[in-house]
Order: sequence, then structure tokens, then C-alpha cells
Amino acid sequence: MKNVDKAIEWMEKQSKNPSQSWKGLCQSTCRQSYSMGPFGSSAKDAWSNVNKKFKVNITNYKDKEWWQHVPRGAILYSVPPTSKYGHAWLANGDMTGWSVDYKRSGYIDLVEIRLKGWASYYEHTKGYIIGAQYYSDNDGFFKGLSQGKWDQKVPPYENVAASNEDRTLANAAVWRLSCRLADLGFGGKNWNPVKYVQTYPVKAMQSYNEKHAPNMEDKSQYGPKAHDRIFGVK
Repeated sequence: MKNVDKAIEWMEKQSKNPSQSWKGLCQSTCRQSYSMGPFGSSAKDAWSNVNKKFKVNITNYKDKEWWQHVPRGAILYSVPPTSKYGHAWLANGDMTGWSVDYKRSGYIDLVEIRLKGWASYYEHTKGYIIGAQYYSDNDGFFKGLSQGKWDQKVPPYENVAASNEDRTLANAAVWRLSCRLADLGFGGKNWNPVKYVQTYPVKAMQSYNEKHAPNMEDKSQYGPKAHDRIFGVK
């Protein structure tokens, strides 16, 4: 069985050099990307058939924060009441996903994860799955899928440092720092950083440095050592 990276790689290769027409085969592409056998003749059936322990239901389709935290490698499902088959697409991370037919009929393309051009599918998104009882490895959970807030992308140190210098600056780097700190347990229990809204996380950094750099004079500061430790940079 393939892991998340291999599943994404399969989607990218099929997008550039398709082995067949993928028209109407949304569920098939997602399943094949993980080398899974069939678990429903359509996306609608698949969503119904997958065990609830692998499901994460959507809160509100207009909630951008929810979409931002769909993990890379998760399979999303939409089941509009008027649709016989529904739709499935694969999260790529950073608010993008791989979908058939959305940009080009019969092809797989990297698109905006919310599929706003298909209003009915967008509005009737059910949620996503992080595994399936039909996936034989890793107790059914997709291998390599991160369930935390951080998207596994290490931000450039200089971009985080810029947000430390100007604490009104909201960039992707400081959002990733905030997500990583939240995953590590620093910050409020229900803290959900929002990309391009989140500014420098002063309190979370203070809590982090209290533990890892107790002798710092100003524990709100961010430096190269903290960067390497927080993001596991070698």
C-alpha cells in the first residue's frame, strides 16, 4: 500500500501523463492513489461505507479555518442531495487538492481545495477520511498522514524572524510556527491559527522558551536554535 507521499506523487504523474481518461472516476483516482481495492461504486457509497473512526465531519463549509486544517493525503467527500454519485478528491496541503473533471474534463488537476466552482459540491462537502478499513497497512490509517495543525512544511527561518521583528506581520511562516507550537502543546487548548491572519505567537513562544530556554531574558524571542528544535531541522 502507498503512503501519503506516494499517493500525491501518483496524482501528480497522472495529471501530467494520464494512463487513461479519468472522466467521472473521482473515487477511483483517490482509491488507486493509495493502491486500495474498491470500497464503493461511487464517492457517495464510499463515504457511507467507511468506518466512522476514520471520518472527520465538516463543521461549516464556509469555515476557512476548517479547510486549512484538512491534512495532506486526506480524501474529501461531497454528497449533494441531487447527486447520484457524489464527489471525492485528495487533499494536497496548503489549501489545494487533486480533483478529476474540475479544471479539465477527464483529467486530474491540482485545484483550490474548496471547489468553489462547483457550488453544489462545495456546499455539501461531508468531510474527509484519514484512512479506511479497506486500507490494510497502519491499522487502516493512511501512512504518513499528519493529523496535527502543522502541514509539515518547514518555513524559512528569515520569514519567521521577520514576523518576530514586526509582530503585526501575518505571513505563511508565522502561521506554520503557530501551528507547530499548537501541535506541541504550547498555546490555548482550542487555538486554531488561521493562515495570513495569525501574527507572531508571543504567549506560545514564551511558554515554549520557559521550558526549553529558561535562562532567556526575553522569552518571547525566536532564534535559530529554537527554529531547528521546533521544526526538527538537522
